[in-house]
Amino acid sequence: MRSRTQTLPAVATAVLLAGATAACGAAPPVQAVVLVGSSRTEFRVDVARTADQQREGLSRRTSLAARTGMLFQFGTRDHHDVWMAGTTIPLDVAWIADNTVLAVDTLQPCTQLDQDTCPRWTSPSPADALLEVPAGSLREVVPGSSVVVKVLV
Repeated sequence: MRSRTQTLPAVATAVLLAGATAACGAAPPVQAVVLVGSSRTEFRVDVARTADQQREGLSRRTSLAARTGMLFQFGTRDHHDVWMAGTTIPLDVAWIADNTVLAVDTLQPCTQLDQDTCPRWTSPSPADALLEVPAGSLREVVPGSSVVVKVLV
């Protein structure tokens, strides 16, 4: 999945320090544990923290293990669009603002590589983050559910 937002995500200071110490080239993956809802369902996710990581998202993956995924921290609270160009597996997404789920959608794959040929989904209201996990993983999550993010260093 890709995000139209091009700004770098706002992440914890530890994440910024990890990025600053990385060698030149692609930024190393940063992981986080995301707890969702009253049951505190746990997902271990990659954090899409650069513009390139946000554009690439989970595209080109042929599978995604249970309780894994990707977290997009947009850096701005706004209406954000996402699309599934080059994605071969369905995903559940939770639109998030202020650590609260705004809505949950299931996004169907779009194997076309051109984003203009794939459907787009827009946050239902201004969001500052998006959680992507395997389809069906968020079926019990409702708007208003809490979200806790713990960045792993």
